[in-house]
Amino acid sequence: MLRIRTQRGMIELTDAEANELRERLRRVSAAQPAEETIAVSANAGTSVTFTRAQEQSVLEVLAIWLHDVGRAQMPDGAFALRNALIDDSRQTD
Repeated sequence: MLRIRTQRGMIELTDAEANELRERLRRVSAAQPAEETIAVSANAGTSVTFTRAQEQSVLEVLAIWLHDVGRAQMPDGAFALRNALIDDSRQTD
C-alpha cells in the first residue's frame, strides 16, 4: 500500500497501482524525481509528500494513463490521486 499526502487528505494506492504508477513515472524524464520520492518513502515505510513540481509531473503522467486506458480501466486509487492533484493545483493557482 502506498499512501500519498495531498491537500484533500491521504490517497491510498494498492501495490499494483503503485507499481504501475512508478513504472509510468520512470518512462517520463521530468517525472523521475517523483518516482524517486516514492521509492524513498516506500523504503522508509512513510507516506509520500510531493513537491509542487512533482505534483505537476505526476498529474501529467496520470492524465496520459487515463487517456491510454479510459476511466473504466483506470484503477480507483490512481483516479482518486488524479482528482486530488487537480484540486490541489486549483487551490494553489
